[in-house]
Amino acid sequence: MTSIEREPEDGPTALVRAVGAAVDRSAVPVLLVRADGRVVRANPAARHRLGDVAVSADRAWTLELPGRAGPQDSPTIVRAGGTWFGRAELVQSTGERVPVSTSAFAVHDRDEDPLIVATLRTPELTLDPPCGVADEVQAVLRASRDADERHDLLAELSRLALRGRMADLLAASADTVAYLLGARLATISRVHADPTTIETVATTDGGDSALTRGSDTVPAFVGTTGTPLLWRGETLDHRIDAESLRNAGFENAVAVPIEGGGRPWGVLAVFGVDVGRSTDGPAAAVSGSDAVPEPSILDEVADIVGAAVHRVGVERELRYRSLRDPLTGLPNRALAHDRIGSAVERGLVAGSCTAVMLIDLDDFKSINDGLGHEAGDTALVAVATRLARASRPGDTVARLGGDEFVVVCENLRDEDDAVAAAAVYGDAVRAPVSVEGNDLVITASIGVAITTTDVPVNELVRRADVAMYRAKETGRGHVALFDRDDRDHRRLQLALSADLRAALESRYLTLAYQPIFDIGTGRITAVEALARWEHPTLGSVSPETFVAIAERTGQIDRLGLWALHSACRQAAEWQAIADVGVRVNVSALQLRRPGFVSAVARVLAETGLPVGRLGLEITETVWLADTAQVRDALTELHRMGVSILLDDLGSGHSSVTYLNRYPVIEAFKIDQSYIQAMPGKRPEAIVSAIVSLAHAFDVTVVGEGVETQAQFDRLRDSGCDLAQGFWLAEPTDAATMTDMLRERRAG
Repeated sequence: MTSIEREPEDGPTALVRAVGAAVDRSAVPVLLVRADGRVVRANPAARHRLGDVAVSADRAWTLELPGRAGPQDSPTIVRAGGTWFGRAELVQSTGERVPVSTSAFAVHDRDEDPLIVATLRTPELTLDPPCGVADEVQAVLRASRDADERHDLLAELSRLALRGRMADLLAASADTVAYLLGARLATISRVHADPTTIETVATTDGGDSALTRGSDTVPAFVGTTGTPLLWRGETLDHRIDAESLRNAGFENAVAVPIEGGGRPWGVLAVFGVDVGRSTDGPAAAVSGSDAVPEPSILDEVADIVGAAVHRVGVERELRYRSLRDPLTGLPNRALAHDRIGSAVERGLVAGSCTAVMLIDLDDFKSINDGLGHEAGDTALVAVATRLARASRPGDTVARLGGDEFVVVCENLRDEDDAVAAAAVYGDAVRAPVSVEGNDLVITASIGVAITTTDVPVNELVRRADVAMYRAKETGRGHVALFDRDDRDHRRLQLALSADLRAALESRYLTLAYQPIFDIGTGRITAVEALARWEHPTLGSVSPETFVAIAERTGQIDRLGLWALHSACRQAAEWQAIADVGVRVNVSALQLRRPGFVSAVARVLAETGLPVGRLGLEITETVWLADTAQVRDALTELHRMGVSILLDDLGSGHSSVTYLNRYPVIEAFKIDQSYIQAMPGKRPEAIVSAIVSLAHAFDVTVVGEGVETQAQFDRLRDSGCDLAQGFWLAEPTDAATMTDMLRERRAG
């Protein structure tokens, strides 16, 4: 390969590769030239035209205009948007010069300097020969002039093939071959597969001729066989319907395939060719002669169209990739926004609702942190597949990035339709996903925004985003519909996030303590530490609210460590007056932190609390991303002597099976919804079943949320071990809790 076939420095750029792929198949000699005149590529036809000069070249070449200000002249003219014709010189770095005649134009790309496409033409010959020149010489001059015209026309087709519209190229190609060959009719037909059909896409007669349709036509034969066809007027040619051709007044026809990636993309055909127009025309190309003729005009034009087909295919692929998420293959953010805008417009015309659903996977970061990003990608692909399968005809499912997806739903009747559709997508996500031997139960919070009016795309997405955050605050796997109050609510959440950070720094947060009683003896066995936040202007902020904010904003580690340290320090002081343990709630995010176990050990050492007096309460949602990190952390904590309690049993997915898989669990806390439903046959049966199963595994059971004597009695009758609730004792501050412990010890 010579030095002018490729970029000599850092390799071919994207523009050089794309244009080079388009011109390499062309029979027209073409050079690709940089703005400074440096030649970076020559197609095979150009190397053939240059002959030994190109073969022997081992250094850089530039394209110059002799007699001008300098080598920049030609590129400057071309960069200005024009097309340049004239003589030029190819200059080797050694000083060797090769005269050529060229026409040139520029191909632009937004990320690169213009690339100049220079077509090597036959050197100009004078049309005024000396007196007495023989007729043969005049014939040579005319042939040369005809060749120049042919090259100019083919160069123009090459320009269209590189940067023009496909429809314009097809029409110009049909006109060009008809003109150069003197044909009465020229057509370009498109070959479609499954089933094989022939479609006329360009013709010189301004209509769709019957001669190009049907299974026995010239384009049909070439399109199905992939071989050229020359018909000289024979009536017994069984390959085609020769009678129809003769009835139409045609005495010959020639057709060649247009390649399109391994099979014919289409067929270029001419009918009624003036065989006297060209001695190296299509007849020579298909005559079967042993001589190797010059490429025919028909073949050259077919190659140019084939290059354009390749270019369009590359552009289509690049456009497809630019609008698709590379991981899942779903539409990306740009295409999603385009689809939303189009859907809103169609909804306005049809008088129907359009809904945008923002789907955010709950606590997905824990999968990446616990199992690695490859496992996270596997889970994302699985979720994307499920969402696509759950979509209705006409819905668009796209990935915005990270663990966020968006769905565009059209032709909805009202809000109920939108919420019902969102629930279907939520159910599709919720099925367990197996990743690297881990069964992951993923949930999604979905925000829905609907419109029947012309709402800007960004505003509609923003509304869905606001609704999605409200869904997250409600709990995992919920759907929320946007309403006007959400805007103020979202602003409040942002303000609370900043206030929470300040509260942690200024120690505005406090702990309240609620005792846990032994149902049989009435003794206080442990105290649960509950975080409280008294906002200076808003008053009391619920733990559900500020804990969710802490998890979303990355403050949960700091909040959790503060609560753990404060509770352990207080419990250590209580050891002097009562043998009582302390229970602290732990977020799933905390458990997945690699340094969490060592942090717990450090707190115990600093506060002096005996390890056996600490219990960590974990909700069922911890198990939704059952990872090796969680299992290892719980096992190590249990080995240290820390008690592990499963909180709110029954509020989420059933985790009873984890009794068998995780023997580190020492206690269950039955969700208060079951306790508060008592007395009643069904809730009492459920509570009794949970207690029996837990005792079979030697696990202690706590009934929380006890608010009446009747509830307490039913818990006692079920065999429950411990109880907690307002009826027994409300959460209180450390001083009051200390007095209660002293009184009970004295009593």
